[in-house]
Amino acid sequence: MPNLEEMMAVGQTCSEYTPILRGPQASQPDPEDISCENCAHWQGEDEMCELDIYLEQLLNLDQT
Repeated sequence: MPNLEEMMAVGQTCSEYTPILRGPQASQPDPEDISCENCAHWQGEDEMCELDIYLEQLLNLDQT
């Protein structure tokens, strides 16, 4: 499983980030709280991106 800092960096720059909204009064998370951990696409037994774009997004961070 990726580390928390990487998941935050990827989540904050990912074009496919979709927050998991809970409850009737749920709102968009604060920018500093955005992470793959609270993305609707972060699932499965291996806890990875179901869109299979995590590694690509992570590698793109190093190029900016």
